[in-house]
Amino acid sequence: MVRFLGRYLLCLLLLNLAACSSMQTVDLERAVQTSNARGVEYGRLVQVKTLDNQTSKFRVTEIEDSGIGSNDEFFRFADMKSLKVDNPNSNSSEETWTYVLGVLGVIALIALAANSDSVSVCSPSPCPEE
Repeated sequence: MVRFLGRYLLCLLLLNLAACSSMQTVDLERAVQTSNARGVEYGRLVQVKTLDNQTSKFRVTEIEDSGIGSNDEFFRFADMKSLKVDNPNSNSSEETWTYVLGVLGVIALIALAANSDSVSVCSPSPCPEE
């Protein structure tokens, strides 16, 4: 039971961490066709993954029709596998609800475990009758 509880809490923690990510994925097909990457603005923190699986994280200082870049490097939209943009509104009520629901899940699990005193494990022999 303790092992199950530990794994359940680990799953809840990982779910919360994944849900609280502040990076939003940009539609690269649209960016290549219209030369407009939605959400990409000067000064925004972006994470670029190229077709050859190199990852780079930087602040945007250069925006052109063909791609984006920083002072040190430039990436064409056609060469990108994925593009994620930091969401400045990530500290909204959505994040609060994630924490509230996570805490409620933990409380529900603890209540379930506390009320399971009628379960007996009597192996390998049968349980004695009371």
